[in-house]
This record gives sequence, structure tokens and C-alpha cells, in this order.
Amino acid sequence: MKNMNIMTRLGASFVIATALVSCGGGSGGGTSTGGSTTPTTPSTPTVTVPGAPTGLAATVGNGQLSLAFTAPTSNGGAAITAYTATCSAAGTNKTATGSASPLVVTQLTNGTAYTCAVTATNSAGTGAASTSITATPVAPTTSFALASAAGSEGAAMAADYTCDGTGSSPQLSWSNPPNGTQEFALLMTTLPGDGTTKWNWVLYGIPGSSRALVKDNFAIGTTGVGSDGPFTGYQPPCSQGPGAKTYTFTLYALSAAPNLAGQSTPLTGTALTAAIASVSLGSATLNLTYTRPASASGSSTACGYLRSSLGGSTTGNASVACDANYGYVSSTSLPTHTMMNGITATNLQVPTAQNFLGANGWKIPLNPSIATSTVSAVDGPIGIAVNGVLIFNPCKQGGCQNGDTKVLGELDVCNGHAGRGDDYHYHAAPVCMMQGKSASYWDTHPVGWALDGFAIFGYNDADGKVASRDTVCGGNTNAVVNAPSGYAYHVTDASPYVLACFRGTPSPDLANQSSKFSPMRQPPVNPFKVSNMTLATDANDGYQVLQFTSALSFTTNETGSDSYSNAPGTYRIRYKQLAGSALLSALAQNGNANKSACWAFQFTDAAGTTTQPNVTYCR
Repeated sequence: MKNMNIMTRLGASFVIATALVSCGGGSGGGTSTGGSTTPTTPSTPTVTVPGAPTGLAATVGNGQLSLAFTAPTSNGGAAITAYTATCSAAGTNKTATGSASPLVVTQLTNGTAYTCAVTATNSAGTGAASTSITATPVAPTTSFALASAAGSEGAAMAADYTCDGTGSSPQLSWSNPPNGTQEFALLMTTLPGDGTTKWNWVLYGIPGSSRALVKDNFAIGTTGVGSDGPFTGYQPPCSQGPGAKTYTFTLYALSAAPNLAGQSTPLTGTALTAAIASVSLGSATLNLTYTRPASASGSSTACGYLRSSLGGSTTGNASVACDANYGYVSSTSLPTHTMMNGITATNLQVPTAQNFLGANGWKIPLNPSIATSTVSAVDGPIGIAVNGVLIFNPCKQGGCQNGDTKVLGELDVCNGHAGRGDDYHYHAAPVCMMQGKSASYWDTHPVGWALDGFAIFGYNDADGKVASRDTVCGGNTNAVVNAPSGYAYHVTDASPYVLACFRGTPSPDLANQSSKFSPMRQPPVNPFKVSNMTLATDANDGYQVLQFTSALSFTTNETGSDSYSNAPGTYRIRYKQLAGSALLSALAQNGNANKSACWAFQFTDAAGTTTQPNVTYCR
């Protein structure tokens, strides 16, 4: 009787388990019948519907509600495949479905109070609803509006903003965004003759506190690629058809950052449009027009040479706009090939994006001619490669008496390095860029363009023979294709590697080169010997990591008035460009007025120990 009471209290499961043990005839957990053993089938975990989402909160919009929530504490044993938000009023239900918070319920009546809840669904079905909340969508008292110094609604914009000018992106400003706006996205579109949407500007990640973009916007937001790719950034209108074309700027106010998981980058206009649909609180538009003249500068033969040459790059992208005198090459001067690898002498500058965009682009004369006298090219930039990276003379800053950068070991395996503006540029033949095409391709296609407007070709003339070099500037007057006639430069493996002087009249950028750069810090150390230098991206946090080894002690500075001693060993400089609210916060600090881009820096040894304070630099 006592044993029976125990079994009764323990339940039927105990009785069954005991019976199995008493009847067993061996190991393995099966049952024995007539000498054979039947294996026990493992039990399948039971999947139940998920729990209820929690923390439901509503952001009021114009005819819509954005519902943010926290995922259920239990998914029921299977992945949640969808969330559904339902808002009800006067017997009418409106719903929205998505894979994550927030969900935006649209087509609601302003001024009507809606009761809303969210459910989660997995393979077993839909779980209980969250605790409901009540919210009332309202029409804004003042409409969300977009304006530009380039023109009012329906006005004709100047050629400056097109491929017939400098190719500058226009200034934009906006007011009265919807309540709950966390960030903005901008799309510039037009409808060409075939009726399909063409994207000229794809920009997202603009902080919600922003109210304007300056002309030639740089570093605010993340740029995607337009229809005239692969250049990322503003692509100036360059329609080939007759008559006025309308260009529409649409600014979207978003309740949250769009979910870009699984999207390839750079993002296209089509992909961004789909990604922001569920988080859009409203939009503001501005329409501007442009009519290309019959003899448009951007369609000239000279401009065509320059624009076509950019197709030779497989390691970075630039864009070109042309007025009557110059081609404006826009880029950030960063290639996609490896950088900084193999350097053996360095001042520890790092490659960062530069604002060489629109009117800040490098001016290349469109109609070069041999000048009466040559111009020195012993200090600073001498041209730009077709991947948008600047080409410098071989000498160190201050002149050739300070040494040849290649001979001194200051160049990487691609013949480039980071300069005092933390800008990447070449000092000799851009060999990594050139590897993207066959060697003979560069006999007839420019490697780059000198600042006097003459093309820079590969090692050979157009006939495939090794190029002759005159004793004047190191070029020749042999026939060329895909470039203006009269003169051409060629890369060599002997100093001065590209050109010794300018045979034509250089653009004003030669004399004004200092105004094109914006150094954000002084060199952290005088050049010194290192080994095993590499630059890579940390996949965990997106920081760029410059690593090197020094056999000797060295001293660095951070602000110019401090110093940090470093013993022999391996070190890392980690840096990352700031975006979103982190960028705006940095720009709000004293000393950063009129700047637009910032980078966070960290300094560690090989073990990850900090060697000097973290710092943010802006330009």
C-alpha cells in the first residue's frame, strides 16, 4: 500500500518507466519481444506558438502609426517568421506585416483613435497579441517641405549641377519633418524617354536631426550607386535626349533605419526604395528641370575622352563633368585595391576619403597644347589616375632634395601611400590599378591624366613599342588614340616614373593644390623604419587596421603638443569614419565648425593594450 501511494504521487510516467526497466533484456533502451529488440524512437521537440511581443509603443504620423515593439521572450521553439500589427477603430481593421520592429500601419484616418496590438507567428501558428495601446494619427500642422538654393519648385537648375558644369550636388534644406523621424533618405530620379525610372542620387543614413545638405555634400549620409554606375555618389544629369527633363528630389522621413540585411552594396535606388517602404513616415519633393544645349560641354569630344577613360578602372571609380574649359574629375581618392602593404618607412598617416567632389574635383584642361615654356612638377600632385586616385611626383614633400619616396621605401606594393592629409595617392606607375587590364590595353587607353590635360599612358606607345621619352618633360609627340593629340606622357620604372615637368599649361589646381586638401592632424611621427605593414578591415566592428612592426623604440604625438613612447614591437592604428548621430555629435564639438567628416582613432599594441588615448579627428 505504501508503494502504491508513492507511485500514485509520482504519476503515470513513473509507472511506465519502471515497467520498461523490469522488462528489459539488454542495453540500448529498447523493448525485448521473442528475443528481438525494438529501438525506442527519440521524441520530437514540441513546437508551440510564440509568446506575445512586449513594449509596444506608437509614433504618430500623417494617416499612419509606426509601432515599435520587443520580440517575445519565447519563440515557441521555432524561428518567428512574421509579425502582424493590427489597428482597429469603429469596426475597421488595418494591418501591416513584417519581419521585425517597427511596423507601419497606413491608410488610417487622422483624428481617429486606434487600438493597436502586435502578434508573432512561427511554424506552429500565431501567438497571443501584445498588450494593446491607443494612438491617434494626425495631419501635420505645417507640411514637410524640401527646398534648394538651386531653384524653387519647377525652376530650371544651372548647368553647374549637371555634366555640363562642375557636376556639383545641389544644396538642399527641409523643414517640418513628421514626429518620430529618426533619419532621412534621399533619392533623385528622372524619367527618360523609355519611361523607366533613372536614379541620379541615392543617399541614406542622414541623421534625423539634420535639416540641410551643403552643396557638394561630403560625409553626411551613406551614398549608393545611381543608374550611371559604378560611381557612388551624386551623378549629375547628362541626358542625351532633346528638350527639358524634370529631376525629382524626394526626401523620406524614416521612423527607423531601414533593414538592409542581405542587400549588396553599394545600394541601388530600387533596393533603397524597397527597404524604406515599411519605415517611411512621409516624404517631401522638389522638382527641378534642365535642358541641355545643342553644343553641350559634357558631350564634347574632349570631355568624351576623359569620361571614356574611366572605364579602364577596375579598382575604384570617379565621375566627370565638363564645362567649356575643364573636366572636373570627382572622387574620394580611395582605390578598392590593397593599400599600405609592404611599406618599410612611414610617418603613420592612414588612407581616408577626400572631398574631391563636384566643384572640388580636379580640373583637367580639355584643350591642351604645348606651352612656350615648361612648368616644374617637383612637388605635389601631377595628375589623376582613371580610378580617381591622385598621382604625385616621386619626391617627398618640400622637393626632391628630400629624397625619392619609392627609393626610401615609403610606397606600398601598388606605388602609393597615405600623405599628410591622410590621403592616398601614387608616386609612380599605379601598377595595381593597371593589373585590372592586359598590359597592351594601356598602350591605347590612358592610365590617367596630367594636370595640363595631356594623357598618361602605359609603358608603350600606341604601336606597342616601348615609348620614347624626350629630355624635356619625359613624354613624346607620337600619335595617340583616345586622347588629345600633341603630346603624351608614359609611365616608366625609372625616376621620375611619370613626368619630369608639364609640357602644357597646367590647370589652376596646380597652384591652388593646398586648398584642395584638408589635413585633420599633423604627422604623428617623423618617418621611421618599419616592417610587415598591412592595412585590413576588422570584420567584427568595421574598423580599418594599420598594423606594423618596429625594431626600434619610437615616439608618436596625437595633438602636436604631447608625446607617447613606444617600445620595439608590433602596433595597430585602428580608425573608422563616423556616420549618423555619432558624426553630428563630433561635428558639434569645439573646433569642428565648418567641417563635415570625422574619424575615430584607436592605438594599441599587438595584444590590444591601448598605447595612447583614443581620439576623433575631423576635416
